[in-house]
Amino acid sequence: MDPRIVKLAQRGDREALYEIYKQFERPCYNLAFRLCQCPVQAQDVLQDGMLQVIQGIGQYRFEAPFWAWIRRVFINAALMHMRNRKKGENLEILVDAVGEETVDRMALQRDIAAVFARLAPERRAVLWLYVVEGYSHQEIAAMMGYSTSYSKTQLMRARRQIRQWWQPGNAEGEAKGERYDDRH
Repeated sequence: MDPRIVKLAQRGDREALYEIYKQFERPCYNLAFRLCQCPVQAQDVLQDGMLQVIQGIGQYRFEAPFWAWIRRVFINAALMHMRNRKKGENLEILVDAVGEETVDRMALQRDIAAVFARLAPERRAVLWLYVVEGYSHQEIAAMMGYSTSYSKTQLMRARRQIRQWWQPGNAEGEAKGERYDDRH
């Protein structure tokens, strides 16, 4: 992002703010969707996050890349959204059970997305932030308001659940509607 546009946006220039929105709408939505696993919730996070970016753009100090600052705002917005969600609200399953034995690239992506969606929200967030976004356990703990050991434990449990769900024979029976289980 051109620093001149950011500076104009910090002064309230509407065209500059719109330019920031246009450039970051898609990556911010994708990040929100990866964390929430629901298009409607991701759209809510997009709106909340963009509002936070607009309201807080004056706090951006050009010490880090602009995308890194926006990404942190959106990760925090998604975490707050997930934390504020009603308990017991069902997660959206991304794929139906696959009946064919053939595994092509699209099927594998759907299977991975389905397993990822079945994780508890906190485990899914820790896994995504650690593995994909590259945050440390200390950074994740600070973002989520928990201890470093909590982050490490959630990552270990997420990996263990994925290994269990990924076992041959489990995919067909459990993928039909079983949701996450916080006890394991």
